[in-house]
Amino acid sequence: MLQPAERLNKIMDNFKKAILEFNKQLSFKSLTVNNLNKLKNINPDAVIIIGMGGSGFVGDMVSAFQKELNIPAPIIVWKNFGLPRTQYKNPLFIFISFSGNTEETISEFNGVKNKAVICSGGLLFKMAKTQKVPTIIFKNPGIKPRQGSGIMFCGIMAILKATFPKIKINRKGPSELESEKTGKEIAKKIKNKIILLYSSQKNSFLAYIWKTKLNETSKIPAFCGVIPEICHNEIELFENKILSQKILIIFIKDDSDVISIKKKMNKLEKIFKKNNNYFMSIKIKGKSYIERAWNNIILADWATYYLAKLNKVDPSVTKLIDLLKSTK
Repeated sequence: MLQPAERLNKIMDNFKKAILEFNKQLSFKSLTVNNLNKLKNINPDAVIIIGMGGSGFVGDMVSAFQKELNIPAPIIVWKNFGLPRTQYKNPLFIFISFSGNTEETISEFNGVKNKAVICSGGLLFKMAKTQKVPTIIFKNPGIKPRQGSGIMFCGIMAILKATFPKIKINRKGPSELESEKTGKEIAKKIKNKIILLYSSQKNSFLAYIWKTKLNETSKIPAFCGVIPEICHNEIELFENKILSQKILIIFIKDDSDVISIKKKMNKLEKIFKKNNNYFMSIKIKGKSYIERAWNNIILADWATYYLAKLNKVDPSVTKLIDLLKSTK
């Protein structure tokens, strides 16, 4: 039997392997397709992506990439029980759950006609199979949902391509070769801090992904906000000198952000420097928006992986999430 330290080392090795092999996820070869031909004549006036946690933020990514992928219908992401109320007459609902058992995601599965499914199995797969719903099935390669965004992204791309044949397919993954080193440096800087992540509205999904990975993988408090909105309320918390010394602010910067957002970030940095607040900037890099996003997400994986190592915590264990799911 493995000793606790040996077991943790093995878990960390598996996490590192998943990051190093991430680009393998960005392939249609690992996907099993059922009944996708049913999507050809739907002609939806909107796409509603329903998912929670690591499955849900893949929907956020697709929404952010809508223009670059040339998706002709509005994208709505729903992270809740039930279904969103919209004005659309003929939407396509995409239900996505890594496990296939997410209760919020499957809560209204039977309540809609035009639908497709992405999962690794579970109750969602059983319902989809019974109803002969278009389904993308993948085999869980032994990773956590937050590590499987590439697999689920390709699943959504396959469904959207079957629905809108003229969309662009972009599966180019992360390209930053030095992100492990950078992630390790970030982990050292943010250790023992409460993290506040700030970005433009455009990149709010990236700030949120950082937040969730810091929460789940590294087990630390992290929160995110959008510029300029936080400039009208949240920055006042830094008047509390005792609290603010426990906080580290991370700006997620993008060259494609509008000039007014860039100026606001620069002003905030000047104020935080004068106020002796801890802050740092992370610049997203890459030729296309999709490439920059993947680079930033993998950087978040490296930073949270190394922070988990520094904190000596098991990134694979989610005790409270599991307890909540099992509580009657």
